Amino acid sequence: MPGEDLVNGTILFAPMANATKTGVALNDANPAALAAVQAMKQEYKPEDFPTARGSDVLEFLVDMHLNYKKRQAETIKKSGRSTTLSPMVFDTGIGYEIQSQYLHQNADAVAHDAYVNGYGPSLDEQMKLADGAFNDLEKNRLILEAERVASNEGPWVNWLLKPPGISQGVPWLEHNKIEGKPYLVYETQIQQPAKYRADFPLRLAALASIQDWDWVTWHYFGDGSLDSAANSTNPFTKKVDVTTGSHPQGYHFTYDEVQTSLMRAAAYIFVQNAWDKAPNPTTFVYGKKSLYDPKSMNYGHSYGQKGMNMLQTVYEYGARIRIDTSRQDDEVLGPMVLFEDRNKHNPYHPTDQITFDWKAGFIKAVSPKAVAFAGHLPQGSNLKWGNISMSDISVHNPEGIYDPIDPEKPYFAVSIYTLDDKPLESSNLAGVSMASTSFNSGYQRGNVNNSQKAIEGTLPVLVARIGATFHIPEFANGHYTMYDFNNSIIEEGVLLGHGKLTIEHDKPVYYILLSKS
Repeated sequence: MPGEDLVNGTILFAPMANATKTGVALNDANPAALAAVQAMKQEYKPEDFPTARGSDVLEFLVDMHLNYKKRQAETIKKSGRSTTLSPMVFDTGIGYEIQSQYLHQNADAVAHDAYVNGYGPSLDEQMKLADGAFNDLEKNRLILEAERVASNEGPWVNWLLKPPGISQGVPWLEHNKIEGKPYLVYETQIQQPAKYRADFPLRLAALASIQDWDWVTWHYFGDGSLDSAANSTNPFTKKVDVTTGSHPQGYHFTYDEVQTSLMRAAAYIFVQNAWDKAPNPTTFVYGKKSLYDPKSMNYGHSYGQKGMNMLQTVYEYGARIRIDTSRQDDEVLGPMVLFEDRNKHNPYHPTDQITFDWKAGFIKAVSPKAVAFAGHLPQGSNLKWGNISMSDISVHNPEGIYDPIDPEKPYFAVSIYTLDDKPLESSNLAGVSMASTSFNSGYQRGNVNNSQKAIEGTLPVLVARIGATFHIPEFANGHYTMYDFNNSIIEEGVLLGHGKLTIEHDKPVYYILLSKS
């Protein structure tokens, strides 16, 4: 550009994604450089430069960043026995950014996160953000974001009534698995208030199974109050953490009976590999053009329009991603569910064990080690997983609960899972977890439009309880023990007949232990 010179060091650090201020792009005390800047335009846009220059800027940044990380890793690895043995992660950055993912690919392991909300704006309101998008890809990205975050049952987001995903726009967790490297979910959570949250752990367990993950960390466990309650007989009898202000609280799950009941099930499903991984995942290969494409400076544009096919593909076929700098162009190895078909494709059936039927609003899984269901079930309907069945299902709303569950189509999540890593038919120990929803007494969500403030509420937590009859023939004549949220025994007995177990909805069941001894 006029005024630029390699010898005098008057090269602007540009182009960037947006307009670049000349004074900011040249951070130099060199008098000649400063004088040259005065003769230049005060602002440059990406279109002022050829594509090759933008690619050079990205390649410079990627190489500098990656080499810095490698030098750090080499130094840290030598500093102790544990660091020598531990896998090194290079980034916890943006999950849908190719340069960030390239850092992960060059490290020992991959780490990503994702959060979702339990309530949201109307779809019409959110879709307005797509108006005036600067190109078709940006419009598609904003449309996807609108579809993902918008409420679909009153003010609430029922994620089971949307195409499957743990994302509020382009994916962060789903697609980033690199073959041969450990995959760590270093943070995840659904933010309270969320009427429909009991399904979240099961959906995450399903995704972890499909994608063959290695580690999932939830955010947050404790707020410190458990320390002072260590000797209490009711240490978990506290308010549910919910967001009431502009800062998002609502991520502590410690005192959330609903979510943690299903987290218990999801954890056993995960660590015992109870559900199969996708047998032949599709691989998305990206070359140098995509890695150094200046358009990728815009959020959500890293992988071009083809990248918009990754989210849906994960839930039907599983997916892997690979960035190959020995090639220029991209390639997809395997079948895809196209972005254009995201609102048509149903059900998703990634393995013989897992089904996402988002138009009916449920996820169902059946395997030798664990069965599960989450979603709406019309009143009078029964569930069946092979030999195991669940009937006479009802959800009882306690008096005064903020937003009652519809008794005509009760929402709940349930799982029966082995605890000894054996198939249920030969297992000696198993668990049952089930939950619907809960709210603090006196909770109010608030309303921005009429300035009504949100109210966190008080104890007691009002829990919608489930009544049902199970037949679990694998544990016929076995023993059951029902526990409440504080791990106190509330009922014991024997599963008679074909393993019949009846649960009354007035019992505060947190989980049930099944044993044959």
